[in-house]
Amino acid sequence: MLFFKRNLIPFYLLSLIFFVFAFYQSYKWRWICDDAYISFVYARNLYEGSGFVFNVGERVEGYTNFLWTLLLSLGYYLKLEPQFLSLFLGIIFYLMTLFIFFYEENRKSIGKIYPLLLVHLSLFFHLHIFATSGLETSLFTFLVCFGLLLWEKEKVLLFVVFLFSALVRPEGALFLFIASLDWIIRKRSWIPVLFGVLFLGFLSFRFFYYGDLFPNTFYAKGNKGAYFSQGFYYLLYFLKSYPLYFFVLFLFGLQTYKRLKSQKENRFLLSSILLYIFYVLYVGGDFMGIRFWIPILPYISYLAFQQIHDWDLDSQIESNKKSYILNLYSKNQILVAFLFILSAAVYADPLKIKGTRIPDWFGIVEERMFYEDHLINTSRYDNKALSDFRVAFFGAQAHFIYFLRPSFAFEAESGLTDREFAKKKIAVRGRIGHESELELKDLLDRKIEILLDNRLHGTNLPHIQYTWRSIPIKFYLLSYEPAKMNSLCIRSDWNCSDLYQLLFENHWDKTQRKMFVETNGIR
Repeated sequence: MLFFKRNLIPFYLLSLIFFVFAFYQSYKWRWICDDAYISFVYARNLYEGSGFVFNVGERVEGYTNFLWTLLLSLGYYLKLEPQFLSLFLGIIFYLMTLFIFFYEENRKSIGKIYPLLLVHLSLFFHLHIFATSGLETSLFTFLVCFGLLLWEKEKVLLFVVFLFSALVRPEGALFLFIASLDWIIRKRSWIPVLFGVLFLGFLSFRFFYYGDLFPNTFYAKGNKGAYFSQGFYYLLYFLKSYPLYFFVLFLFGLQTYKRLKSQKENRFLLSSILLYIFYVLYVGGDFMGIRFWIPILPYISYLAFQQIHDWDLDSQIESNKKSYILNLYSKNQILVAFLFILSAAVYADPLKIKGTRIPDWFGIVEERMFYEDHLINTSRYDNKALSDFRVAFFGAQAHFIYFLRPSFAFEAESGLTDREFAKKKIAVRGRIGHESELELKDLLDRKIEILLDNRLHGTNLPHIQYTWRSIPIKFYLLSYEPAKMNSLCIRSDWNCSDLYQLLFENHWDKTQRKMFVETNGIR
């Protein structure tokens, strides 16, 4: 009960209100992005007994979220579709992230009227956005933040939490490694060695099952060399989105300097935060705005809050009242608290310029604004329609692969599900995860029959039309197999009249197989 007696009743009433507000906002902005459907395919195949694979019989680790995908697979046993389970778990872990910081704030505060840190975090727009998305961001953020708080208290549980974070995303291994190094160097305990062995066991599984030490997504997105110029824009995008967050970063800097100077036991912890920031800058961030900053933002805000809390305590000591900084703070306490809240509450969309929206800013996009909540709905798909075909798709079309279920699917934008294409060299850096250039040979080598979009420069291909939720979509053909195409074209959502018209006009026998690329002299 002491936990609830530290502050005044309004503190807890306002806390409840902002928890409800955070839940409402995360539910209101719920969405699923295209990349999530790649994990959904892996989860379903594992449940159905085909293994942890995207294409049956082909072991490629095309996800970056092992533990998250495993959780979604277990959901099938409970008759929970990943579209629902991912949203439910995402919001739960978002609220749990808020709770662990509320717990810390309540534990440290005495007699407060309102929860400053909780209000700040609950107003953070992108925390609402990435509470869902179908991806692991919310879970990873909770694990990283919880682990950092446990690290402060030197609790052994931190290694369990960081091990889980390393299983959710590869970046989690950074925190596990540095925390382990910290405890071993300070001779705190040899327990980290046990968790190191467990993580090595996971890496061994990955190597023997997939044939690589790193996920295929690492080669597709992160193995292209340093990209600091794009990383700078990724950081600038965040600062353009939250212009008042400079104030939080200032407070974070003061608190970090203070701890590095006087608290040796926190040096490795703070170094892990700085190394994570360096890593994001090195790889160029992500094409999804702010997503890679999300896992550490709550803790950065927590350290900024800690600086305010320290000033509160120091300003109450009579001998400190002659300090210029503390005297200035005492006169502006309300303003400081107000700025701290506004730093998260004030959001300026960098993609909205003079009343119109631009599609991206230096390759960075707001995926939620593009997808809205359309991919949550699982209805009005022609399930298993492409089960006889080998298909190439591009990022945003992953949901079609999940429902139409082709016999083979090739992610032809970055090679997420293809080992060779992911490691393909690129000549010019561009938008993260969208830099590889597709060639006809890539498709022919994989015996692709249908492209969900024609991205072969200078190549005209015949098409068929698929009507999805009253939206006509053109799928392009590399080859024509009469029996398979006829069985597809008789389905109500498919229109092949343009294809058959082309065959007729060119006097091609529609009962014979045909490679359309031959007509362009490209093969």
